[in-house]
Amino acid sequence: MSDSYLYNGQRPDDHVASCPDCGAAVALLDQPGTAVPPPPALRAAVLSMARRRRSPAAVGVAGVATPYAEQVAVMDELLAELSAPQWEAPIARHGTVRGLVEHLTANDATVAAFMGLPGRDAGAPPHRRWREQAGSLLERVSASSEVLMGVEVSLAGARPARAPLRQAMIQRTFETWTHADDIRAATDRSRAAPRPEHVHMIAEFGLALLPRAMRGPRRDVSATIVLTGPGGGTWTIPLSPASDHVAVLISADAVGFCRLLADRWPPGSFPYAAEGDPSLARDLIRAAATLGCDR
Repeated sequence: MSDSYLYNGQRPDDHVASCPDCGAAVALLDQPGTAVPPPPALRAAVLSMARRRRSPAAVGVAGVATPYAEQVAVMDELLAELSAPQWEAPIARHGTVRGLVEHLTANDATVAAFMGLPGRDAGAPPHRRWREQAGSLLERVSASSEVLMGVEVSLAGARPARAPLRQAMIQRTFETWTHADDIRAATDRSRAAPRPEHVHMIAEFGLALLPRAMRGPRRDVSATIVLTGPGGGTWTIPLSPASDHVAVLISADAVGFCRLLADRWPPGSFPYAAEGDPSLARDLIRAAATLGCDR
């Protein structure tokens, strides 16, 4: 406290002498090895006061660009590790790892074209084609405005659907993770889950699409989905605009549910608990398994 500055017209030592709070703080600093933990409620109190002064900022472009960047980096590292024989390892839905990467590149291309990116170099190796396109897409999205995030684009998948660019980028994150896990399984590597907050985001993306994936006439009810574990949460999904009450509550693991959404967990063996209408619960689980990008 010996720097030569003034605080409200006082020198530091004069201020400390006349201020009980600062005096107590200096006394603590002068006692080496006597760290005092903050009160347990301090963090909550500070955050509460901060939020009263200013609401949390809305999730912007970074909210969807960052998860995609992480999955692109993970996939890039994984592909760089593959041996020549591993590129030809069989994968049921796409023939080989090479075919899967070409499929992912083609699905990414829909959003890339919307963002004005040039077409892919057909003569380049699959890893380079995918990586260059994904990197350019990430750069273009990261530099875009929040307004653009709300513009509708086509989603990947057999079911024709359009959604805001924000949702399309979540789907790109979801599919990149899913196919990285496919490659891990095909090359005897362990599966890996995204960060919990990204699992939550993927689950929310799939649940928003769930009502339109239901077959048959829409029922005038809602369903509550409780996902547990890292990335979990609770959502109540109206199955029609006129839904008047919750007819079923389904509980399942959050990461497992995301794998169900990708059709990587057969709906007939997916573990879940349900209260209420068991038939509706089965229909919802079957519908969830149709929301992947392979069909």
